[in-house]
Amino acid sequence: MEKLEVTIHPKRRRVVGDTAKDFKTEACVVLKQHAPLQYAYWKDIPTDNKKKMWLAMKQKFNLQDNFDVKKIVFEQLNRQYRSHRYKLHVYYTCNKDDEDILHKPPTGISQEDWEKLINYFESDGFKKISDRNKENRKKLKMAHSCGTKSIAQYCYEDRDPETEQEPTQTATWRKTRYSNKKNAWVDQVSEEVYEDIIRLQCQASDEGQESMNEDEAFINVLGPEKPSRRRGCGDGLKPPSRRGERINDELKKENEELKKQVEEDRACVESLKNDNKEMSERLQILESQVNHQEVQVHSQVQAILKINFPPLSKT
Repeated sequence: MEKLEVTIHPKRRRVVGDTAKDFKTEACVVLKQHAPLQYAYWKDIPTDNKKKMWLAMKQKFNLQDNFDVKKIVFEQLNRQYRSHRYKLHVYYTCNKDDEDILHKPPTGISQEDWEKLINYFESDGFKKISDRNKENRKKLKMAHSCGTKSIAQYCYEDRDPETEQEPTQTATWRKTRYSNKKNAWVDQVSEEVYEDIIRLQCQASDEGQESMNEDEAFINVLGPEKPSRRRGCGDGLKPPSRRGERINDELKKENEELKKQVEEDRACVESLKNDNKEMSERLQILESQVNHQEVQVHSQVQAILKINFPPLSKT
């Protein structure tokens, strides 16, 4: 069977393009076959199981066998692993009052895995994490309309066909938070954020000031960027680190100083050239004067010799 080609976004580190949906579907299948469900975190899954998953993904997709590609594949498997376990937890929560729930595993889940998973769901450690996540979800004021499609895929599909330039951060915000089917925003907060960002970018130019760029407008409305991801762009795309920004500022400053020094050196060289040109011209004048004086002296000497030493007459 011919392997499917995959396109990996160079910046977002996600599989995008025509085979992105197939890749995600296959990841679910591979997880159900080789990923034990009793582990709390992806990092706890045995290495042998991960090797089997990698080989299974390589059987269907043309994947380069290097560290970066393998990491991107495992990141996708990790997301699918957490999503799958979350759905199983929802199923358990909705049916936990059933006295026979222990013997009613969901389709595709073995009895052994289901029992281990229930024991984990009932553990104090899981309940603590679950309660914390519930509280965090309550604080969320904004949603998106992406569904199962990643923001990276949306941006890839909407890129300019000639320049391959992807939508701006503002355009991505609207694309993923405005429902075309309902012709409405998914929530009022997302709409207000979008309007504030547009207003800030237009306000400066209307007042004759330098226009506020997109990054500045986002930070002004939503607060500083988090280091883990760029706001409104999904996972995978990270903002420049503060350390990186500091280094860039230092390099920029050094570059400006070097440019200034180069200009000064260039001016000095031009000045020396002008001085040399002037000196050369003066030397030429002096040389011409000396040559002229030598001719005059030679003529005078010849005249004196003729007077004092007339030529002898022939007898």
